[in-house]
Amino acid sequence: MTTSTQNRETKGKLLALAVLLAALAVSLMLAARPAHASTTFTVNSTEDHADQMLKGDVCDTGYTLDWPGGGQVPECTLRAAINQANYTPGADTVNFNLPTGSRDPDSGVKTIAPESALPLITEAVTINGYSQPGASPNTRAVGSDAVLKIELSGANAPGEDGLFIAAANSTVKGLVVNRWGSVGIHFSGSGATGNRVVGNYIGTDASGTQDLGNGDSGVYIGSAPNNTVGGTTPGARNIISGNTYEGVIIDGPNATGNKVTGNYVGTDKNGTAPLGNGDSGVRIANAPNNTVGGTTAGARNVLSGNERNGVAVYGGGATGNRILSNSIYTNGRLGIDLGADGPTANDPGDTDTGPNGLQNKPVLSSAKNADGKTTVRSKLNSAPNRTFKVQFFSNPSGTDEGKVFIGQKPVTTDGSGNVTFAFTPAQRVALGRTITATATSPGGSTSEFSAARTVISA
Repeated sequence: MTTSTQNRETKGKLLALAVLLAALAVSLMLAARPAHASTTFTVNSTEDHADQMLKGDVCDTGYTLDWPGGGQVPECTLRAAINQANYTPGADTVNFNLPTGSRDPDSGVKTIAPESALPLITEAVTINGYSQPGASPNTRAVGSDAVLKIELSGANAPGEDGLFIAAANSTVKGLVVNRWGSVGIHFSGSGATGNRVVGNYIGTDASGTQDLGNGDSGVYIGSAPNNTVGGTTPGARNIISGNTYEGVIIDGPNATGNKVTGNYVGTDKNGTAPLGNGDSGVRIANAPNNTVGGTTAGARNVLSGNERNGVAVYGGGATGNRILSNSIYTNGRLGIDLGADGPTANDPGDTDTGPNGLQNKPVLSSAKNADGKTTVRSKLNSAPNRTFKVQFFSNPSGTDEGKVFIGQKPVTTDGSGNVTFAFTPAQRVALGRTITATATSPGGSTSEFSAARTVISA
C-alpha cells in the first residue's frame, strides 16, 4: 500500500525536477539583462490576471481599475507582481494596497483566491501583507494580536501549493494562507536558502481561531538549507494550525541548518484552544542539524493539540536536531518521538543508531520539595566522557510531555558513560505536578522526554 509519506516523497522528487528546469530557464533569461536595483510592486486587485508584458519594472496586467476618489490606475495582481519580481533582478518587494469597498466584510480582510498555481518564485522577494492598510504585526509576548488583512486562499485551485519558493533570501510575512490543496508555503532545492516565514497565520482564518487548514503541511522545507520559520521577536510569531498533515516539515539530507522558533503550532492565536495539525507539529525527516526552539529569549515554540507528536524526528539521516526550551503538551502521542514509532527505550552505552542517534533520555529517580525548593535527582547513561545539555520541564499532574521549561544543567559522563546529578529549578514546582527531562548530545541530538516523576514532599 502506498502511504501518504511515500506519495509526498514522490511528489517532492517531481517538484525538485520542476524547480531545476524553472531555475535554468530563469537563469538564461536573467543572463541577458543588466543588474537592476530592487523594485517595489504594489498589488491593488484581488483578480488573478498575469502580467501583460515582462519589461521594465512595471506591474501591469493590461486592465485598469476605477480607483476610489476618481480616476483609473493600471491593475497589479499578486500573480502579475510575482511575474514581474521574477523578471526584475534584485531583491524586490511586493506590497498591498487593496481598496476597501461596500462589499467587503466588516473585518476588511481582502481574499486573493487564484484559479491555478501561482508562479514559482525564482528571484529574491519580500511579500509583505503588513503593508495593507489596517494590518499590524503581533506585539504580545504571549498569544498574538496581529491584525492580518490579506488572505491567500487555495479554495479555487485544488491540489496546488500556496507559495512555492526556489529562490534565496525571500520573506513571506503578514499573510493568512489557507485552503490550499497541498502545502501552504513551500521551499524546495539547495538554492532556496536564507528565506524567512514570519508573522503569518497558516491553516487558520484571519482571526487565528478557526480551522481552514491546507491539504498537506503548513510549511514544507524540502532539501533547502538555512531557512527560518518564525523568530525570537513577538512580531515574527506564526500561527501554524489546522493543516491536514504536519504544521512544519523539514525533509531531505540537504535540509540542514533550518530553524523553527517562536511559533504556535497546533493552537489558536492565543495559544490556548487546540486547532491541531493532523500529523505532528514539526516533522524532521532524514534532515540533519536543524533547530526547533532554542536557548535564546523568545525562541521557544508552543507545540500543542497536534494529532500525533509535538515533534517527530524520522530517518537515519536525521541527526544533530536540537529540540530545546519549547512548550510541548497535550499532543495525541508523544511530545518528542525519535523514529515516529512510539517511545524509544534507552540502551546501555547509547550505541544504537537512528534518528538523532536514538539519544538516551535521562532517568529521574525523585522529585521532592523541601525547604521551599524542588530538588530533582537524575542519572544519564550515554556516550562516555561527553558533556550533555539536560533540560527540565514541569507539567500538569498525570502528564508526561514538556509544558513549562524550568531550567537546564550541563552534565558530563564518566568513562563508563554514566553520570548521576541533582537539579534545583529557580522556582519551586508545586506538589502533584510532574517533571520530565531531555538530554542533548554535544552534536546537537535531543532525546525524547524522560518518564515523568511526580513532585512529592521530602
